[in-house]
Amino acid sequence: MSTTSKKINREISDWLGDIVALESHIEEVMDHQLKLETGNSELDAAFKRFHDTVRDSKHRAEAYQKQYGSTAGNPVIKVGATLLGKVAGVIDKVRHDSVTKSIRDDYTAYNHVTIAYTILHTTAMAFEDLATQEFAEQGVRTYAGLVQDINHVLPAAVIHDLKTGEHAPVIDAGVVDASRATIDSVWKSTAN
Repeated sequence: MSTTSKKINREISDWLGDIVALESHIEEVMDHQLKLETGNSELDAAFKRFHDTVRDSKHRAEAYQKQYGSTAGNPVIKVGATLLGKVAGVIDKVRHDSVTKSIRDDYTAYNHVTIAYTILHTTAMAFEDLATQEFAEQGVRTYAGLVQDINHVLPAAVIHDLKTGEHAPVIDAGVVDASRATIDSVWKSTAN
């Protein structure tokens, strides 16, 4: 392998390692979210779907990373993700976040992974690595889809938390569909 090929391989491997570490951390958090008892079938199904999608994407990334010829990623990211995962686990045991806050945090995490896949995709394009481009594009699609799913389920989570928490009484619990329509409209109208 030439020096240039080794450098390219190292660049791709580092980004793959980042993605595997991020998805591992997110899956760990999602494992805890599966234990949330909402009593709402839509929210319970969403948490299960989110978890399974993240798990499957992580397995896909691990398999691609091994196929690519590297199981080593950026050690700083791995240690950081492991530490964040442990902190999330401790926080989960100490405080009981609302469903809305859990989904908000998922939204942030999914966007983080979307950006990581976007960086990998651009890197692969620059190095003319078609297989990695295709792999990364699928990752972008997966997480962009999860972000859109959250946009859809979040209004139901907010109403759930307002109805079950110690909040002011909910005046109109039937706003979920109208809120979803507004959110969808805003996303469509701002698409570039």
